[in-house]
Amino acid sequence: MALTMFLLYMQHNRISRLRQAAEVFLLQIIEPNSWVGIVTFSHYAGTQSNLQQIVSDSVRSSLTTHLPTVANGGTSICSGVLAGFQVFKRQYSNTEGCEIVLLTDGEDSAIGSCIAEIERSGSKIHTIALGPNAARELEMLSSMTGGLKFAATDSLDSNGLIDAFSGISSGSGSVFQQSIQVC
Repeated sequence: MALTMFLLYMQHNRISRLRQAAEVFLLQIIEPNSWVGIVTFSHYAGTQSNLQQIVSDSVRSSLTTHLPTVANGGTSICSGVLAGFQVFKRQYSNTEGCEIVLLTDGEDSAIGSCIAEIERSGSKIHTIALGPNAARELEMLSSMTGGLKFAATDSLDSNGLIDAFSGISSGSGSVFQQSIQVC
């Protein structure tokens, strides 16, 4: 899960909706024994949690404490994804098999600067576009890596974020049987 922090979260109550949906994902949806880490990003990325294996409810609860509570300006999707790769490589020798859930407004004109590296990574990126202004390249990230793509609106009465997190599953229909990177 990639969690983008940016100014518009505050304008549309996005940060609290993001937290709520991410908490549901971490506490109820992600499959036991999966590996989860959290990276947040705005103009730059920061590791909030290295990979932790989901072996108990206390690990799930601990991960939720690393979710963002405030928004910063800007969106650098490449910074977030590449930082997610680094967190994954602390546990594994390369990024082959890494799965990232990338939640962002997608308002980033520089996504193209890391497309080739992402394509070579062997990773799967699932994208959740929040709001109406996502860059076309965001959808391309999920398509070229074999990931899923979702969109959620800014409507306060919408469950789009929770629905998107709930819709992320492996080809067998069960939630991630491989490691997952929460960014």
